[in-house]
Amino acid sequence: MTKTFLCALLFTAGYCQAQPVINSWIMNKNGKTASYWAQNGTPGSPSFVFTNTTDSADILKVCYSNDSVWIYSKGMTDNMGQYQNPGTCIAQNYHFRFPRNPQVATTKTTSPMIGAIGLLLNGIPIYGLSNANSWTGSTNANPQQGGQGVWNVEVYKSEGFTLDTAFGAHPQQQGAYHTHATPYRLYKYVANTQHSPIIGYAFDGYPVYGPYGFSDPNDMTSTITRMKSGYSLRNITTRTTLPSGATASQAGPAVSTTYPIGTYCEDYEWLASNGGDLDEYNGRFCKTPEYPNGTYAYFISINANGQPAYPYIIGPQYYGAPDMADISGPNPQVYASSTAINCILPTDIAQTSTDRSLTVFPNPTRNKQVQILGNQHGYDKVMIVNLQGQTLYSNSIDENKIQSIQLPATGVFILRCSNSSSGKSAVMKIVAE
Repeated sequence: MTKTFLCALLFTAGYCQAQPVINSWIMNKNGKTASYWAQNGTPGSPSFVFTNTTDSADILKVCYSNDSVWIYSKGMTDNMGQYQNPGTCIAQNYHFRFPRNPQVATTKTTSPMIGAIGLLLNGIPIYGLSNANSWTGSTNANPQQGGQGVWNVEVYKSEGFTLDTAFGAHPQQQGAYHTHATPYRLYKYVANTQHSPIIGYAFDGYPVYGPYGFSDPNDMTSTITRMKSGYSLRNITTRTTLPSGATASQAGPAVSTTYPIGTYCEDYEWLASNGGDLDEYNGRFCKTPEYPNGTYAYFISINANGQPAYPYIIGPQYYGAPDMADISGPNPQVYASSTAINCILPTDIAQTSTDRSLTVFPNPTRNKQVQILGNQHGYDKVMIVNLQGQTLYSNSIDENKIQSIQLPATGVFILRCSNSSSGKSAVMKIVAE
């Protein structure tokens, strides 16, 4: 029996290592659609309009093999907050891959300043530390779009006021909703009472937790404490050296009232002497409720007042080895054809079958029994799967005969018909009342 098959059977019982990366995602189980509070005024005098969409919310598919997990989402959820920058949230088509068994990287990869660096559990991307502006030293101009990329404008100081209080997020120019800091709705801000839940995953496959963890990283019975960042503002008056001590290839503006310390990401440095709980990647190796044997984990950074603290979610570099296809764009490689793939399908309206030759009735059913009509639909196999991805029923079918299926309980299920020769398939939601 392969490890993949064994984990497919047992992942809900927690018997497979690193299973949270498979079953932690917030899946669309009832056809939920996205909605948001659009800002149609100015940041100084905003007004908000609640907007419903027909786009699916949250995670729409989770697929996994021995070593990889693929996530598909539209990058939206319901009741997204009141962000204070004009713009519309537009559904995306995100396909990201996460290592199922993440590894410590000998050579560290820079976490992109701009664009996605990880994913929240509801399918909303986590973005980097900059707002895409950087100092243009050749003309001593104000930070410009693009710029020299040496002194990068720190996003929360420059745009924090525009982020909503739902997920610390807003849309960018193309309508892609994303978070920069403190996705509040995914964790409870209750000081020193319980370990924070997982709120997402970095592209290197390591989990991201809320701001609270065990005071002793190796003792799950120790007290709960806020995970303090080891970053602080540098003690500089000129911007000629980088946090590493190396001379900057392009000097930045001197520290002033126009460009105060903290304007740029490079104004911060990580120091062991700061007494933080987290390393320069904004994480640590520790035991957690989901990983009782221990894992490396990133943590949300907040200050003592619960406000976002640099570097907010993930540091300037990844601890592990990310999938570079994730970093270059939201559509990495498709599933390897030689690898056994298991998929968890929620009741996503976008995946509902439009094959009119396939008739399943009654749906909803009140006696937990449904029938597939034998009207030359072209399928030779049927499966019933629950919302946790477990196969409850599997059998061959004859397109010329009626197939009766007894459901094990009331609830919502996924019916999948397929043809082993042509690869044709159809998926639909079945409701047993």
